[in-house]
Amino acid sequence: MNKPEQKYRWPWFALTAVLLGLLLAVLWVGSAARKIAQQRDYNAPLPATAPNR
Repeated sequence: MNKPEQKYRWPWFALTAVLLGLLLAVLWVGSAARKIAQQRDYNAPLPATAPNR
């Protein structure tokens, strides 16, 4: 009469996949935002030029 409780493992894999996807999306968007901010910074010196002193 007393059946042992079934412990499913697949929900943990699904939760891990969702959290990993969310983390990667946040990192991807942060990287893209940093790249865009760097491209829009008109006052920054060009990488190939040396500073004038």
